[in-house]
Amino acid sequence: MSQETLSSRRELFFAYDIKMGNPNGDPDENRPRVLPDGTYYVTDVRLKRFIRDYFKSQGNHILVDTIESKTTNLTGRVAHYLNSIDKSKADGKELVTILLENFIDARLFGSSFAFKPHEKWEPKPVPKTLTGAFQLNHGEVMHDAESVDIHGTTTFSSTGGEGQGTFTTYFALRYALIGFNGVANEHSAELSRLTDQDYDALLKAMWKSVRSSGNTRTKVGQVPRLLISIAYNKDVEFQFGNLSDYIKLIPANEKEEKAWSSPEDYTVDLSLLKKRLSTYSNKIDSVSYEISPDVKLKDEIPSEWKGLKID
Repeated sequence: MSQETLSSRRELFFAYDIKMGNPNGDPDENRPRVLPDGTYYVTDVRLKRFIRDYFKSQGNHILVDTIESKTTNLTGRVAHYLNSIDKSKADGKELVTILLENFIDARLFGSSFAFKPHEKWEPKPVPKTLTGAFQLNHGEVMHDAESVDIHGTTTFSSTGGEGQGTFTTYFALRYALIGFNGVANEHSAELSRLTDQDYDALLKAMWKSVRSSGNTRTKVGQVPRLLISIAYNKDVEFQFGNLSDYIKLIPANEKEEKAWSSPEDYTVDLSLLKKRLSTYSNKIDSVSYEISPDVKLKDEIPSEWKGLKID
């Protein structure tokens, strides 16, 4: 790769919503994941999978991937890729360089490089662990949400004989607006080789991926709603940390939050975020954004913010 690495720190907030779907099932009953205080959440792993799948659909190589739709481990995936470029094996810094030059998700999210022996080859990468330049927190639903159990029946019987189909149940949220926070660190980017172009590609993939991922019943209806990205000045050692703390939802009607069903039921208040950004304007190079036309704002977007123009 010839491009320079990330020129300065970046920070983002991203929100998407889902209606009558399960954004991230738990490992036991596949119910929407919930914290002890009743807040529903989505893991960073779920959103990263959406992003990886989008990159793959656009022709990018992905390190965390299947081989011809079959699951594999990291060693098998890397061996398959090396074979595709007519290389039998690689080790040490050369191996890590190959991975970082060719897999955008490795540059973004890093990897433990936990290799296992494969056909008399046990890869020995240097370094053995690489922290990703981009770190993403778990997303949280930004309002009270209601979980629903949806019941149905199948056409075919469970035994294969004549008779009724089987009863089915799946679990969903009536409506949820989910907010994520993320930071791209310029120092880690020097090691993972993340570039400004990679970060811009991430913003596009994040916005596009949740909509294109809706190819299962529980994911249909996911829509990106708001994306805000801050580019700090070069050499500034600063970030807010959780931009979602400065973004509030105001009820737009008499419905209680659990009964919300679309962006028509609330207004997004960015006033506290704008105040914080203004206070630290000497540290900030630019602010970029993408917003769904369905989202209602309490106040207008500042004129100095730049539209990403993804859609």
